[in-house]
Amino acid sequence: MGRGELVFLGGFMGSGKTSVGQRLAEAVGLPFVDLDKAIELRAGASVAEIFASQGEEGFRRLEAQSLREISDLERCIVALGGGALKDPKGRELIRKKGRLVILDASADTVKNRVAAQPGQRPLLKMENLEDLWEKRRPLYSDGDLRVETDHLNVSQVAEAIREGLSLPLKGDCDQRILGDERTGLVVVGQGVLSKLPELLGRTDTYVVADSMTGPLFEPVVGQTRGRSVLPRGEDAKTMEVVEGLYDDFLSVGMDRGDVVLALGGGCVGDVAGFAAATWMRGIELVQCPTTLLAQVDSSIGGKVGVNLPQGKNLVGAFHRPKIVLSDVNCLTSLSWKDYRQGLGEVVKYGLGEDPELFDLLERNVGGLLRRDPGLLVEVVARCVSIKLDLVSRDEREHDVRTRLNLGHTVAHGLEAASGYRDWSHGDAVAVGMVVATELSCRLGECDRHRLDRLNRLLTDLRLPRRPDRPWPDLERHIARDKKFRKGSPRLVLPRSDEVSFVWEGPIEELRRAYEEVYRS
Repeated sequence: MGRGELVFLGGFMGSGKTSVGQRLAEAVGLPFVDLDKAIELRAGASVAEIFASQGEEGFRRLEAQSLREISDLERCIVALGGGALKDPKGRELIRKKGRLVILDASADTVKNRVAAQPGQRPLLKMENLEDLWEKRRPLYSDGDLRVETDHLNVSQVAEAIREGLSLPLKGDCDQRILGDERTGLVVVGQGVLSKLPELLGRTDTYVVADSMTGPLFEPVVGQTRGRSVLPRGEDAKTMEVVEGLYDDFLSVGMDRGDVVLALGGGCVGDVAGFAAATWMRGIELVQCPTTLLAQVDSSIGGKVGVNLPQGKNLVGAFHRPKIVLSDVNCLTSLSWKDYRQGLGEVVKYGLGEDPELFDLLERNVGGLLRRDPGLLVEVVARCVSIKLDLVSRDEREHDVRTRLNLGHTVAHGLEAASGYRDWSHGDAVAVGMVVATELSCRLGECDRHRLDRLNRLLTDLRLPRRPDRPWPDLERHIARDKKFRKGSPRLVLPRSDEVSFVWEGPIEELRRAYEEVYRS
């Protein structure tokens, strides 16, 4: 991630960082996160409560942790706390990861603004405002841009930053509405999260998010009934976490008329969806996927569930969401690694189901790497349309829905062989597709030109094409794949100019194809 991807707003308390950050983010179409709000979400307590229980040292420790996590994002607006620049390591991280804008305000201006927010500034209980202002002045002495805010309103400050950093205004972007009452409605577009109350006809959803998606996106969806914050990633997919959600639901009196809103990536969607499927034998679910992988795959089709110590996704249900809102604006802040995982699944749809989509991807590699919102709306909508069609014909994955597993047999083997550390899902699927296409070529079902095109596209999208370990490391994991029948693999393979098909044959054929790709 290059310098300049993140915009950090720094300055003394009352300089307007939060209100200006929200206005700027809205103008340029980027996500916004308030560092103090992220800390509160992580701690489950207000800033004032953290200061009271842990002191300033404890607060600064949480601040450093949250700042490191936020710095892994790309292209978003971040409002820093007034003292966030005190830590030299934090300051160095900010300058490395993005551009720092200092919002300047005189002591008199700050005094007037802070007076309108009594009780929200715990440091003022310990120090005089003027003394603290003088002490902090050196922290705000430099930045990539400095804006005097004394005589400017919020919109004027936001516009000064936008012009000073040459940030483009967000453009118009189309919106796609897919599905129906039977399959569930899917809305794909730019800025569609803010339309949730209008689409749902209510403002009392219960939000389930994680410690990053909560502060990033919850303010966009508007008023809610309550919120639960999950651990990030696979750590959330446990029965213990689900039981915690049940306790939270009970505490606010949720009944069969309520709605759970899953706001996050695939893990959040899985856990929140499973809790919704099982609370009072099922309540309505809204999926708001915030990763490309979740938008094109896991949020569609109703599969939800959690892991057990014995294996992944062993406990689950089919629970279709009432609405899926896929806002491509959410994808701008994803780390490159997380964004890339979605690209692997997107290529899968083109290779196995839609040659025109594959052509579109080849022609628009630059736009995909830049995360062009108009292109992403088109790509996500096409992938969703394919999956909705297959799911409507085969909800429980007994027939045509199986074709969506193209590349997944080898992918699951790579993930398991690495202990789920070295291989992320989309990267592993990319390699799995190359092996599957090599096998299909050997069987005479696919031509070598198609394999060459796949390799070029994966290279252009910076996705891996070769496995990093020999066949014996994978074999025992692949042999446990749920798609095996009587010791023989059932693989989804691509065909030239046709949709993919399910092949069943000797594992020796798969081994030969894998080893050819491994040696290449």
